[in-house]
Amino acid sequence: MNKIYLFFFFLFNIPTLVNAQIKWGDYSQSFETGSLDKPATVALILAIPKENNSFWKNNGNSSRFNDFVKYNSFKDLRVNNIVARTTFDTARAQFFLHGVNIKNASSYQFRVTEYPSQKIIVQWQSITRFTESTVIKDSGLPQMAYLGGYKAPIGSMVVMDVRKKGSPPIIASSLVAWESIRPKITKIYTSDNLDIFLQKLQYPWARTRTDHSKYTLEKLNLPATNTNLVFILNADIYSKNQVQYQLLRNNKLIRPWQDNEYDNSFIWLRDFSPGQYQIRIRYTVQPQHITEYSFVVEPNWYQTLWFKLLITGIGIITLALVIFVFLLIRQRNKTIQETAKKQKLHLELQALYAQLNPHFVFNALSSIQGLINQQDIKGANEYLSDFARLMRESLTNGSKEETPLWQELQMMETYLRLEQLRFGFSYTIKVDEELDLYSNNLPSLLWQPLLENAVKHGVAPLQQAGRIAIGVEKQDAHLIIRIADNGKGIPIPETGNGFGLKLTRNRIALLNDLTPEQPVSLNFNNSLSVGTEAILTLTHWLL
Repeated sequence: MNKIYLFFFFLFNIPTLVNAQIKWGDYSQSFETGSLDKPATVALILAIPKENNSFWKNNGNSSRFNDFVKYNSFKDLRVNNIVARTTFDTARAQFFLHGVNIKNASSYQFRVTEYPSQKIIVQWQSITRFTESTVIKDSGLPQMAYLGGYKAPIGSMVVMDVRKKGSPPIIASSLVAWESIRPKITKIYTSDNLDIFLQKLQYPWARTRTDHSKYTLEKLNLPATNTNLVFILNADIYSKNQVQYQLLRNNKLIRPWQDNEYDNSFIWLRDFSPGQYQIRIRYTVQPQHITEYSFVVEPNWYQTLWFKLLITGIGIITLALVIFVFLLIRQRNKTIQETAKKQKLHLELQALYAQLNPHFVFNALSSIQGLINQQDIKGANEYLSDFARLMRESLTNGSKEETPLWQELQMMETYLRLEQLRFGFSYTIKVDEELDLYSNNLPSLLWQPLLENAVKHGVAPLQQAGRIAIGVEKQDAHLIIRIADNGKGIPIPETGNGFGLKLTRNRIALLNDLTPEQPVSLNFNNSLSVGTEAILTLTHWLL
């Protein structure tokens, strides 16, 4: 097996210009030992961003190096002067060819291959680029061939080969592998052994007393008296922005992803409250690799759940005793007031209903008088018969606030037949099939003044040409009654002074005061081409 040389760093901190091929001082350069001693020596220089070189401590070698050198093509074509390095970030690895400049570049070729996919990134080609003046100045090296920057996915490697034009043997090779790196906690310190941590931090070379910490990462339970927790990472970290961590307490985020607080290889948590914690750590260079650890901080006795429950229970009982008397007195007063209010509303509703019946009787007798005046004795008799039945049903339901929906529809049918005898109009009643006519109720004769307006102001002048359409609909839990006619319409029914309409509005107002959770509303649709539509909506009225 060919020998793979170890790392060599050639670092410079001389400022470079923005337009340089690379900032030489930001990279560590690796090359074969002694290759830069003479200007004419041809040797590859591999430049890798040095910010994350600290991870080489854990993964300086790559299994891909060992696999690669086993191939026959490696043994047959390559010599021993090869440089192999690992890197961890997504930045490109840069390649320079020492000893080759614009004068002799035509004698050399280079090729770039990805391994293990064997993908050819750059076929054998001539050298056309060279180091710029800023790179020459910052590196202190003569003009060199610049072969470009290349990268591969994590777990893959880039192989740079150089040969003389027309000669198969490869005279120089560089391997750079992109390796995975994941945070790992190698040790923890708590308040019990914090002094050992601080001593090692200040004097890394000094001997310290034996550490007999009783805490481990597995099932890490800390008492409430512990105020320090230090996690030691598996890398030599020199900048705080190389490490980020996120902290959760009781599954709630208390610290989002942020850079570490220290330019060092540890994370130091202090002054945390009791709870269950999860700390998630990642290296900025490979943020997709996250390591999570859990630990528990136990509460003090006065922070325990049972103590809080005890204090809370005592407080609640004491407060309840104070509030109970106050609420009892207030509730009694409120009950008395509500009872009085409801009694008053019921009386007012009964009074309105009592006013409504005489109003209806007056209109019905006026219709009978009209038939008699027209010498229509048969029609008057039929009208009187239907009117007697309607009055009996009205008187029967007079003491009730609500009437079953089927009875209301029956009275509505009787009323329309009575008025039809007088004016000769036609009518339709359409009831939603989903409505339960026997389980649902309706405020007694709430519709009557609206239907009377449709007859009197709508179809009466039209006689046989008049049409009234009644729709009883169900929308979710709402009951909607629509009464439409094809008359001349009422310009502004909301401001009308009709006695029946006024009583209806007053009755609706009282119903809404009595049952605000089931409001009733009355609206008029004047956008029809002919006639008027009254819409009575009973919200949350249906079972």
